[in-house]
Amino acid sequence: MAIQFVLIGGSLALLFHFFVRARRRPVQKLAMTVVFAAIIFLVIFPDVSTWFANRVGVGRGVDLVFYLSSLVLLFLCFNLYLGQKALEDRLTIVVRELALQPHRPRPDAPAESRAEP
Repeated sequence: MAIQFVLIGGSLALLFHFFVRARRRPVQKLAMTVVFAAIIFLVIFPDVSTWFANRVGVGRGVDLVFYLSSLVLLFLCFNLYLGQKALEDRLTIVVRELALQPHRPRPDAPAESRAEP
């Protein structure tokens, strides 16, 4: 019974943190609200996950939750990888453009180093 309070409190704290700290689109906020509502529902009524697991051919509800969580985490890791790869590609383009620009001396450089060759 005490673990239910911890799980519900932790879920609410994470949801609060998500809404306060993260700037997200309304669709993302709605999706996270639905996910956390489902988590809280399954914490309050754990027999529902067992019932659903039996319907899809999994022995226990906790196993089904674990399998689904694993899939979600793999999706998130892959999504983060793709985002980082896109940022890396954009950074490469910016660095190449800067490297190919003509050299402009800094205004605070000594006069002899600013002379054109």
